[in-house]
Order: sequence, then structure tokens, then C-alpha cells
Amino acid sequence: MDMFSDREWFAVVVKAGRNQEVHRRFEEQGYRSFLPLCLRERSNGPGRLETVTRPLFDRYQFVGCHTEQPFSPITSTIGVSFVVRGVGNFPLRVSPLVLRRVKARCDKDGGAVDFRPHQPEPRPPVTWEPEQVLRVIDGPFRDFAAVFLEVDKRRETALVLLDLFGRTTPLAIPVDSLSPVEAPARRIA
Repeated sequence: MDMFSDREWFAVVVKAGRNQEVHRRFEEQGYRSFLPLCLRERSNGPGRLETVTRPLFDRYQFVGCHTEQPFSPITSTIGVSFVVRGVGNFPLRVSPLVLRRVKARCDKDGGAVDFRPHQPEPRPPVTWEPEQVLRVIDGPFRDFAAVFLEVDKRRETALVLLDLFGRTTPLAIPVDSLSPVEAPARRIA
């Protein structure tokens, strides 16, 4: 049995900045509260980012109560603006299945849905020597041989020389699209 099984669930709209307080107050009153969270990045000055934890649904959270519990304390809890209502102005029930799915997503990301931009794995540094022969392994020049000149770390490209139409042409090609050519094995006589 999970936290959503034995209760009726409702969505409430909370006053700005009061989610944690309302969550705590619901729990103190004997109701069950579900406040899904997410991680986001925000600017903290020029060139500085920080990770912040925020409610997944801004100003919304979910409250679960038994059918025998009074409903009025929910609406009068300090920090609650109103209960989401449906047809006939009755409080709108939220499906436990939906809440389980939201919780599963939060749990999958370590307790809060992670909306931070994906950070690629750091790439190993380029160890090619100038004039080393490389092979283009992706893009319009696939399978062409290229001569390595230098790397532009900022743009993650390598300046190479390609033989195009009988002329040696310098091109900037993404580092990921290049691979060193293995030297032919020497024959031992």
C-alpha cells in the first residue's frame, strides 16, 4: 500500500512562496500532503548559475484526506488560496494513479524532477600531433583522409587539411567526426 491508496486526493492552490509552510501545516493537522518538487537552474549574476529546488507545479500541491476527516480545515489552512473545484463547484478529486506517476518520476530523479540542462560527459583531450593523418568518420566528408593541424577547444573543432577536387583545402570539422588512422603494421622479415 502506498501513500495514495487509502485517501481521497484534492489539488489546492497555495499563496506564492508558502508551499513548504502549507505542506507542513497539512501534515500537522493529520492530512497527507504531496508536494512534488523539481530542480532548475537560475542565474545568480553574470555567468553564474545555481540549482534551486522548486514546486513541480507552481503554487499547486495535493492533499489527501480520509472520508471521515472534515474538509473545512483544508480550505482554512493558512497559506491556502483555494481548493481546485470542478462541475457543481465541488472539490475536484485527483486520481491516485496520476499522483503515483508523478511521484515515480520524482523518485526516478532522486526526489525531484530534474529540469537542469543535460551536461555532456567531459570529452578526453585531443592527443593528435600536427600533421597526423586522421579519417573523417561522420558528415559530408565521411571516409576522407585529413591531415590534422590544430584544435579549437572553444568550438570543439579541429582544423584539418582535406584533398578536395585536387586541391588541399583547410576545413574546421567537429572533433567527434574524426578518428586517427592506424599506422600499417610492419612486417618482420
